[in-house]
Amino acid sequence: MKVLKLTIALFSVTVLLTSFINNEKDFSLGRVNKTSNKLIFFWSEPTNNYDVAFTFMNKIANYNCKSPQQIIDATIQNANIEAANQGKIYDAIIIGTSERDMAVVWGDKAKDNSIARVKKTEGKLVFIECEPLVNYDIVGKYNVSAAAQALLTGTCPNHQSKIDKLVKKASKDNITFDAIMYGSTEKDLVIKFK
Repeated sequence: MKVLKLTIALFSVTVLLTSFINNEKDFSLGRVNKTSNKLIFFWSEPTNNYDVAFTFMNKIANYNCKSPQQIIDATIQNANIEAANQGKIYDAIIIGTSERDMAVVWGDKAKDNSIARVKKTEGKLVFIECEPLVNYDIVGKYNVSAAAQALLTGTCPNHQSKIDKLVKKASKDNITFDAIMYGSTEKDLVIKFK
């Protein structure tokens, strides 16, 4: 009888712990949008299963001076050229940090395949052209486009440098924040999750 009660008690604790763990929020998840009917994962990873349809060279002139949306538009053009050359179709693009990016097809097209897991920089989550799934407050707005530097020097810092600068500016201003939203808007956002 004692063994049965102990087994029931352990089972109950296991169920409670499992439900608690499953209800925890995953702050690293965001939703990407479609551009030209393709989902674009910019320095993020889809959470659903996919197969690589093909990889392609993604050379973009003045890459560092382009906004994320301009990079996305050029990337889709490059992927479409490669898809036509190989006679393949694709559902989404994963833009990485190298010159070769991936065009992918979904394992299950019926699922919501727009969910991405973002990466961190200096301990902060970075959402690029991606909206966090968890509610948040905007705690800071900054412009790190470096347009003035581009006019003076003719060069632009790379996107990772701009993201690092955004994190450093917010930290220097003593803002308590969890993540940044870097994209094609006039101001990049520093956010705190609710």
